[in-house]
Amino acid sequence: MHFYLLKKLMANFPLVYFSVGVLALFPGVMPSVCFGQVAADSPRLSPLVKVIRNMESSAVALFVPTKGGLVSGTGTLIHPSGFVLTNNHVLPTNEGLALIGTDLPEHQKPEPFRVVGRLPEKDLAIVKLRSHGPFPAVPLGRSHDVMNGETVVVAGNPGGRGLVFTSGIISAKSVLSGAPNALVMTNYRDSRRDTYIQFDAASNGGNSGGGLINMDGQLIGVVWGGIRQEQNVGYAIPVDVVHQLIDEILEPEIRSGKWLGLQLKQDEFSAVVSHVVADSPAMEAGILSGDQLLAVNGQTLRHRVDWFLELSRLLAAGRPFGISLKRNEQAIDLTIRPIALKPEAASVDVNESELKPGLKFDFYHGHYSLVPNFDNVKPERSGVVATVDLNTMRQDRKDELAIRLQGYLKVPQDAVYRLIIQSDDGSKVSLNGRLVIDHDGNHHSLPRGKMLYLAKGLHALQIEYFEGNGAEDLQLLIESPAIRESLEKPITVPADMLWHREQAFEK
Repeated sequence: MHFYLLKKLMANFPLVYFSVGVLALFPGVMPSVCFGQVAADSPRLSPLVKVIRNMESSAVALFVPTKGGLVSGTGTLIHPSGFVLTNNHVLPTNEGLALIGTDLPEHQKPEPFRVVGRLPEKDLAIVKLRSHGPFPAVPLGRSHDVMNGETVVVAGNPGGRGLVFTSGIISAKSVLSGAPNALVMTNYRDSRRDTYIQFDAASNGGNSGGGLINMDGQLIGVVWGGIRQEQNVGYAIPVDVVHQLIDEILEPEIRSGKWLGLQLKQDEFSAVVSHVVADSPAMEAGILSGDQLLAVNGQTLRHRVDWFLELSRLLAAGRPFGISLKRNEQAIDLTIRPIALKPEAASVDVNESELKPGLKFDFYHGHYSLVPNFDNVKPERSGVVATVDLNTMRQDRKDELAIRLQGYLKVPQDAVYRLIIQSDDGSKVSLNGRLVIDHDGNHHSLPRGKMLYLAKGLHALQIEYFEGNGAEDLQLLIESPAIRESLEKPITVPADMLWHREQAFEK
């Protein structure tokens, strides 16, 4: 029977008689007087049911009020403190409300949340529930060993109706983003396109940001989207992207204004120190490169993601905290004291009277699949552009070219900025002699950004770019504090921020 007829029955008859009406309409269906516990050995408790039972209280329906209505999405609790992993595109503002688990909405109390990290270029974000928990969390798995055909569960909030679960299989463990077709892609080497996990579990609008869960109950992907013209095609961002880029998603030191002075190995699952800055709080605490961080204030670190989640919470308070680590199989307990983060200093050897508007560029011909070493190739021509304007630089040449731009970025005030390069194909951005964005390789037009705390003044800027064939694109964008606060789109870096010296640029 159609749902609206059942609603009419419910309106016209007391609830106590509703089961009788249903029985009349569905002969042979016997009413259940009460519900008991399902026996532990019941065949109904399949492995799939057990996975859903274990994770359903960690799935989160997200709602973000806007001027135009209510945006809904999904997330997954990944830490007992209330950190939820989701998509960036379901968060048009920095605050919203969450419903946790599968209870009917009338039995739930909305939980306020705020955004604590975003990486728009990868469509990833993390929000923090206001309550301190502890919350049940889904363990983060790995996606490098995903198998075609393995069973998966998708948790979603389709249409904002609350949490539902669907299941299916991994249809393709790795699908290229933006690829025209598989045959064309055989011509490309050093492709740096994003890859997604394709699955066939039902997924609809509102499921974005939900968890893709394997039969070990681990989160292996973040549901991202699908192809509406094709049946049973859904895509998820592999969870290994979260493991690798969690520091860029959260940027806890820049967001909090506090500094520790240590870095973790990016390709390690666990929290292993790769570098300790001289005269930093980390060095004063006694932390060494190679140390494995085990716990923070007694909270076990399962992986490097946990370290950055803990920093996001602790650095905001600015107080000293304890670290337990392992060094050469020896357990050591230390205390680290965060200090104020200083902005990256501007170039000190620049006389502004020597500067001219725009950036210098050198233009090269050649077949490239990666950004070349420009010191080893000869430019065809050189010039100056007021802004990063690809059409002006390339003129009538569309393919097999490379460009190096050099000059200075003039920062108007000490502040946190986000610098973004959008390119097709590869590009790199260096600031003050330091590579800050590596967007190399063959790929379609994609943005890649980096959050930076910059001091007022002139910062040495270098942009390297190559184009193989097909479409071409090169844009330099910036997100100022005002833009970031309002969540407006980044703007093209304006001409009044780009300068160069008359004489040759000093490398």
